[in-house]
Amino acid sequence: MKAYEALETEEERTKQFIKEYLDAVNSPDWKSKTVKYLRNSEGFLEEHSAFRKSFPDYRSTIQYLAVDGNKGMVWLNIEATYAETFAFENSSYGDGLLRNVEAKNQELSWEETWYFIVVDGKFGEKFDILKDNYAVLKGLGAIE
Repeated sequence: MKAYEALETEEERTKQFIKEYLDAVNSPDWKSKTVKYLRNSEGFLEEHSAFRKSFPDYRSTIQYLAVDGNKGMVWLNIEATYAETFAFENSSYGDGLLRNVEAKNQELSWEETWYFIVVDGKFGEKFDILKDNYAVLKGLGAIE
């Protein structure tokens, strides 16, 4: 029974972690609020700053969330306006496909799925993201 209770407690912490992180990343002062969740905040802040320059009104909403201990998978809906052409080199998150796609204040909506592990109150070494790039490019008029 103790093992079950411990697992249940850990899973609740994992759920709370991702909910709080998404609240932080959706916040206007996301830069200062997200740091406490990240192991490599410098690299993330540099790339996400460029992303947010292109998508200043970024907003993620949880569609589904599943956890197993400290491991989680979250399905998100993202809504944002493409306000400035993305120019960041060597994107770690696959956003390089936006380079040279002209921004015209296109309102976009797409889905993302994240797989993550939480270790000591931060994202662990394992973090994978699957983004519906087709929906992004189609919304931008970059493909038919």
